[in-house]
Amino acid sequence: MVGKTILVTSGKGGVGCSTVAARLAVAFARRGTSTLLVDLAWGNPAQDFLCGLAERTVYDANDVMCSRVDPRRASLPVIAVQNLTLLPGATAFDGVPGDAETIRLFETLRGAFDQDVMILDVPKESVAVLSEFADVTLAVSDFSAASLRATANLKFSKRAHVRVVLNRCPADRDTAKLYPTVREALDLACLPLAAVLFDEPRLTTDDLADAERFKSRPLVDVPCKNLSIRLTGGHAPLLRGLIRGRKRRKTLVRMARRRLENA
Repeated sequence: MVGKTILVTSGKGGVGCSTVAARLAVAFARRGTSTLLVDLAWGNPAQDFLCGLAERTVYDANDVMCSRVDPRRASLPVIAVQNLTLLPGATAFDGVPGDAETIRLFETLRGAFDQDVMILDVPKESVAVLSEFADVTLAVSDFSAASLRATANLKFSKRAHVRVVLNRCPADRDTAKLYPTVREALDLACLPLAAVLFDEPRLTTDDLADAERFKSRPLVDVPCKNLSIRLTGGHAPLLRGLIRGRKRRKTLVRMARRRLENA
């Protein structure tokens, strides 16, 4: 049986929900945690492309839901990342899955696999019913007002443990004040904060073989690694590792000067 279940969803398309789910799955897997990534984005799957398995996909989540194939046979190991397995999403399905079918699929997957963590990329239409059964639900939003309001309008179970992931945080100083601050974004989303993610690393490139698609990513995705630690009960800071290179050195110099001035 799966140990911990995590839902990743969004109230608006194009905010990087699927990419955040893939980054988080890779972060868990690279920490040595056996991870199952499930794509439930019916009709518009993305995880098979992100993981470089689009050409190797034979069965998908719809085949499992319709009991045409065993879940373990439909899943594929991600070659470039150890400890990571993918259940691809369905490009076509037999009718719109109802709540009963979605819950049955969730329970089937949770009982069929023995991974430590199962991460589900879930559309907003299914998150209301599944959030009651998952351990944690992550609502992904960028810093646009439309996305934050759509996140606030998402429907969750009253017993759900929901947090917001603020994705694509502007790395440069917003002198024109085009984006809300983190505090203002949380007020608009009406949810507690799980993580702040800056510009996302590339997951795929057109000139790489399938087995090498994840090599274009950094060796350690620090923000998602820290998020994976917090989701499993550990302690990791929100912002450590986001400031690197010259910018980090300048920041440390300013901090040292302030300490000398206040000594």
